[in-house]
Amino acid sequence: MQQPKSYTATLLLSFFLGGLGIHRFYTGYIGIGILQLLTGGGCGIWTLIDFVSICFNNYKDAEDQDLGGYNETLGKTFFFVWLALLILGILGYASIFSAALKG
Repeated sequence: MQQPKSYTATLLLSFFLGGLGIHRFYTGYIGIGILQLLTGGGCGIWTLIDFVSICFNNYKDAEDQDLGGYNETLGKTFFFVWLALLILGILGYASIFSAALKG
């Protein structure tokens, strides 16, 4: 049995490079990593599902082991940072769209 993959490393890879599937390569899912790389993380949906699963410790590596060093505070913090960035992005695009319609 191998040493479990790092929770923190997997979370950071998913947050910053999730659309490329790098976290999948790191955790041993080479085939799925290639698919995510080619599809942009399943158009972002696959990446989002993986990210939320990692944040709340529902993600296992390719050998069906839990990730080592789970940190609940870190996971929740990254989830809420991502959520805040999503909301700010939506509001930013809405204001740009609104300004464009006003002409």
